[in-house]
Amino acid sequence: MPISYITYKDKQILFIDLTESKTEQRSLELLEEAKKYFIEADEKLLVLTSTEGSFVNTNVTTKMKEYGKMYFSKGAKRRAFVGITGVKKILFKAYMKIVGGEAKAFDSLREAKEYLVS
Repeated sequence: MPISYITYKDKQILFIDLTESKTEQRSLELLEEAKKYFIEADEKLLVLTSTEGSFVNTNVTTKMKEYGKMYFSKGAKRRAFVGITGVKKILFKAYMKIVGGEAKAFDSLREAKEYLVS
């Protein structure tokens, strides 16, 4: 499952795995699915997003900004990202300025999970 809850050190983390989003359509579908988790959550979430190899274009970025402002930044206690390399670093910085909140990028899933549960 590309989006699911995982448990790490007895804490629940919403894991958004975008590694299989190789097309615009799939990326938009996964963003829509992620939005539902935030809407249904009873409390703020610990969120881990893996973007390694994911597809990004103007339409996907626009939807990310919209949902980021409305759901992702407001509904997260902490956010961690993995797979932010190359051009994605520039997009990540711009995204964070637009949607607000705090999020950190990490080189590995383990580092990101440790940050979230600390």
